[in-house]
Amino acid sequence: MNVMPRILVLTLSFGSGHPRAARAIAKELKHIAPHAEVWAVDALEECRLLFRACYEWPYWMMLRYAPVLWERLSAARLKHKHASTAPTWAFRLGCPKVFEAIGEFRPDVIVAVEVAACEMAVIARGLGITPAPIVNVITDYEAEPIWVKPEIEVFTVPDEHVRAELIEWGAAANKIAICGIPVDASFEVKHDENATRRRHGITDALPLVLLMGGGMGPTRMDRVARALATTEVPMHIVAIAGRDQRARRKLAGLSVKPPVSLRVLGWTDDVPALMQAASVLVTKPGGLTVLEAALSSLPMVLFDPIPGAEFVNAKRMVHAGLAVITNDANETAARVVSLLGDEPARHAMSQAANRISRPHARREIAQIVLELSAPAGTMARRMTA
Repeated sequence: MNVMPRILVLTLSFGSGHPRAARAIAKELKHIAPHAEVWAVDALEECRLLFRACYEWPYWMMLRYAPVLWERLSAARLKHKHASTAPTWAFRLGCPKVFEAIGEFRPDVIVAVEVAACEMAVIARGLGITPAPIVNVITDYEAEPIWVKPEIEVFTVPDEHVRAELIEWGAAANKIAICGIPVDASFEVKHDENATRRRHGITDALPLVLLMGGGMGPTRMDRVARALATTEVPMHIVAIAGRDQRARRKLAGLSVKPPVSLRVLGWTDDVPALMQAASVLVTKPGGLTVLEAALSSLPMVLFDPIPGAEFVNAKRMVHAGLAVITNDANETAARVVSLLGDEPARHAMSQAANRISRPHARREIAQIVLELSAPAGTMARRMTA
């Protein structure tokens, strides 16, 4: 291994899942190899406003106001095997800081944790800015052809299904490692349930229902919370709106009366503890969120999946037995109430969660990245073992 390997972890903050995965990998790299220089970069943080307006904002507009249009675009990208999400010139002009960072940092390895991050890493190689090998980290249970580039050294994927997709689109089987989805180490720490409940104002034994909206697309968390409140089934709802101020305002404006209580949070680092204390998680099915819940042995009621990857994530969780998927707020509330009254069903779902979780995913990915700095042949031996 190099004396001081330089590793660039590149992502785009479309939602919160990709940055969380990128941070988990970066932290694990520093844990395993304290001598390494690890730099995590979010390409959207310093991109030009015009790039956001033309690349990011239409995506959010489609999700919020025209989800059918997004569904058609997503299906077309798969059917016609699109090779890119935007032209090379758009990335070059829109995200110049990324290419400057790659040139100045001179990474030994680039870890791409989002499909456009993969595209930019490949562009940088094509322009001669870097010769660094690229590791693609796929954080949903569905990929797309855009991920498959001849410049990619290793693909890390959640399961055999995604591996088969990549092979169908032309990726070499010996370049694909099934590692799972990288989740932060805080989800492996045992948290004190009573302390967590007290921290959030819960002093009785009523069940805690954790409500999350994910970081991508519009969410109807307020409708779900209202439907749960009208059941008049005793429970404490803790709703995490994250950085979605619109969702937080709607939730804060709800009138909820005993025997139901509602606590509304913004961005919080207390998610691992809350997942361990909760009886049920009600959420949109982002790849990171469902794996965090699985690591917490937490049954899930899923709602509002975005067409494409989130819908596939939902189906994967339902098939594995740790989640149910619902169609509207009233059905969501009914399934939550049903699970709260059925401890054997919750136990069975928790057991299913334990079977699907891969707590060492970030470690396996970090080892692959570090081995790419090792003498020739080490990676080949690992991938063919």
